[in-house]
Amino acid sequence: MIATGMVGLTFGLTWFLGMSLFEMSSPTALQVAAVVAAVVGLPLSWWSFRGQLLDEPAEVSWLTWRRVPSESSIALPRPDEEAHLDEIFRGYKGKSSPVAVITGPSGVGKTQLAAGYARARIAEGWPLVAWINASSPEEMQAGLLEFADALSLRVPEEGSARAIERLLAHPPTGTQPSVIIFDGVVNVEAVRPYLPTAPGWRVLVTSGAPDADTLGPEIPLDLPELAEVTAASGLSEHAAERLGRLPLAVELATATVREHDGLAGDEDAYLRHLDSLAVGELLGDGRDGSRHEENYPLGAVEAILVGLAGAGFETDQLTRRLLGALAVLSPGGVSRELMYYAAHPGSVEETFAKLGRWALLCTRMDGDGVLVHELTRRAVLDRLRAEDALPQVIGEAAGMLGRAIFGEEQAWMRRGEGDHLVAHIAALSTAAGSVSATLPPEAGERVLELRQWATRQLSAVGDGGRAVELAESLRAECEALLGPDHPDTLAASDNVVIAYVAARRSADGIPLAEQVLNTRIRVLGLDHPDTLSSRYTLAYAHEYAGRLDDAVLLYDRAYTEYARVLGPDNQATHDTGIALNRVRHMAPARAAGRHRASQQTD
Repeated sequence: MIATGMVGLTFGLTWFLGMSLFEMSSPTALQVAAVVAAVVGLPLSWWSFRGQLLDEPAEVSWLTWRRVPSESSIALPRPDEEAHLDEIFRGYKGKSSPVAVITGPSGVGKTQLAAGYARARIAEGWPLVAWINASSPEEMQAGLLEFADALSLRVPEEGSARAIERLLAHPPTGTQPSVIIFDGVVNVEAVRPYLPTAPGWRVLVTSGAPDADTLGPEIPLDLPELAEVTAASGLSEHAAERLGRLPLAVELATATVREHDGLAGDEDAYLRHLDSLAVGELLGDGRDGSRHEENYPLGAVEAILVGLAGAGFETDQLTRRLLGALAVLSPGGVSRELMYYAAHPGSVEETFAKLGRWALLCTRMDGDGVLVHELTRRAVLDRLRAEDALPQVIGEAAGMLGRAIFGEEQAWMRRGEGDHLVAHIAALSTAAGSVSATLPPEAGERVLELRQWATRQLSAVGDGGRAVELAESLRAECEALLGPDHPDTLAASDNVVIAYVAARRSADGIPLAEQVLNTRIRVLGLDHPDTLSSRYTLAYAHEYAGRLDDAVLLYDRAYTEYARVLGPDNQATHDTGIALNRVRHMAPARAAGRHRASQQTD
């Protein structure tokens, strides 16, 4: 707006001055004004586009910071760590971008320190503040692609790798630095390639991995001082010590003492309750070889279990269902819209409000996403596993995702949603693999169908590399477990072909497409819908491999079979006819004498 106004003002003044002071004719003055306006307008438009003019924040910035977690109810001061963080960034003299790494045990407050830094930069109006959940490769990819989309750096059919490459080389917008935070890094080497390469960024990593300090200067986060804990929480020193001074445990204890009807604010009664818990029995200690003392910090697991019981995890079906879903889906958080598939939205929101009061979940700044702390998530999983209830929870979560997925025709339009669904499916698949021996067949089928959908979604948005990797692994699993002729194995093989096309390896997919078609004819028959689909896939692979004459013949045969079995008015028949006409125009030598599809689609 400002740039446009200044260009218009320049044009008008030049025209006026040319006619009044220099006595130019009107056409000449117009020509001179146009040239001057162009000279002024081109660089002005460029700087305006880059967000530099008057240091205006980028219009897309709200999209990038919306995943920052909301502030904790127990706000512990961290002045020394904040000063250290600022010192790292301000004192950096390198040619790339500075990286600071917040380390420490789980539950000590790494995420909240990083989120506090992000919220402070947002309040100051910094142009870009991106929050990337990096606890799993799929969730990290989803966050980076969402960021790339916000900057209009993602192009159809180019795949995620190219979009992220553009993002990492993208210069920051505005005179202030831009911030990108990778939260919850588990695999240091997995995140290293995604650190921005262009100068002007401030990169912040939170991680409990032992080698996290290799990414950049380390800010080790220790347990807060006892006086700080008691001042922030109102708990006694004895209670704070019993909870290990762990911020997560302290927050849970404060909420439980406040909300638990049986405690009536009695801190001593709460501590007696903690001491009476049979934690090993509740978490399955001794049944699967795990030991909670080795898996959880002092006081954390007791505080979590008391909070879970008080909030109704044992007695309220919806509470259990929602917490179970949050435990088996992506650790980066779940959108409210997805959680509404578990029950009526009003009931879901009531339960969320209750769990928030009990400090068992938190929200993001956008108010949409809900997430649980990693220790809470782990305790819920262990609790469900000890009760042999995890398979049921996985089946319910698979049902939720099954209702949330969408057709291939919406793949690009809903690509951001699809990226996060792929991350959820990956997390759910991992959880299902941990209980594969006891997973009900219908739940296993649901998870398999979701993984098949994920390969098609990645292929449809041009993310061929990831699609091939997932499709090939899925095919190998199906072949080993079900045999080469099983319908699910053949479906996985068909998805491998489609993934090869998305990865620009169409020629590699042709032999497999021929194999799948021949097997389906033998096992399912000529008229089965899967056999018809294989005919289309074979033609599709030939088309994108550049074998257009063969593609015309194959599409023509597929069209004929679709029309014979499903009828000329069926949508699949119609789509095949469109594909046939498209390829005919590219290979006119094969067009003679073929008119059926043109009659159908013209």
